[in-house]
Amino acid sequence: MPSSAIQFGTIETTGSLHDRVTRKLALQLIEAERRSAQVILPNEADLCKQLGVSRSILREAVKVLEDKGLLEVRPRSGTRSKPRSEWHLLDPDVLGWQAETQMDPRLLRDLCEVRLAIEPTASGFAALRATAAEITFIESCLEQWEGLAKTSDPDEAIRLNLQFHEAVVKASHNPLFQQLNASIRQPLRAALSCTLQLPASPALEFEAHRSLFQAIQRRDPLAARAASEEIVGFAMLAVEQAIRTGKNAKGRRP
Repeated sequence: MPSSAIQFGTIETTGSLHDRVTRKLALQLIEAERRSAQVILPNEADLCKQLGVSRSILREAVKVLEDKGLLEVRPRSGTRSKPRSEWHLLDPDVLGWQAETQMDPRLLRDLCEVRLAIEPTASGFAALRATAAEITFIESCLEQWEGLAKTSDPDEAIRLNLQFHEAVVKASHNPLFQQLNASIRQPLRAALSCTLQLPASPALEFEAHRSLFQAIQRRDPLAARAASEEIVGFAMLAVEQAIRTGKNAKGRRP
């Protein structure tokens, strides 16, 4: 992996100084990793000068990134980035930082596979365990989302999409599913903003979501699993189309 020389520059002025330094370093490390480049950080004094921060703030930020697997600190040999395979990929900050940059095809695919591991099983248990109030709320989420189809508000469509799936996972009454689902919320929102821009058939997607709701309503766990798998299947197709579209765009001449 080739090394990458980066000028880090001063940081933005919103949020706590520690968080801003950590985020800036993380985003540049992620961008470098996508270029298959290893980053060797400048010595502490130089990096403090580039960022315009004290040594104590920089050390705290480096420690956070080391704990999350993005950096390796070697005494007397410097601080360098680590490969993505060693990142703590389920860490909410690591997921969030990846979502802030241009969506990585690996992250898009990984999210779909995580959804495939969580949502069908959670949907099956929701069909068995959901309360009457939870089923009513799931239906309300679906109706709001369907009602939005006639408008052009992608942010609201994404919010309602996420709200529907969160309601289904919550109805599984499994706190581990809920925490896993919450941990991928931010990158999933970013992924949806990418894939929902592509040509697709909303009618088919709404039909699959309605099938999931109806399976939960009639307490049919097998049908709920099947409907959820179909929904994630639509997402997987959208991801592959997004990746292909991105590759084609890169190949075009200006």
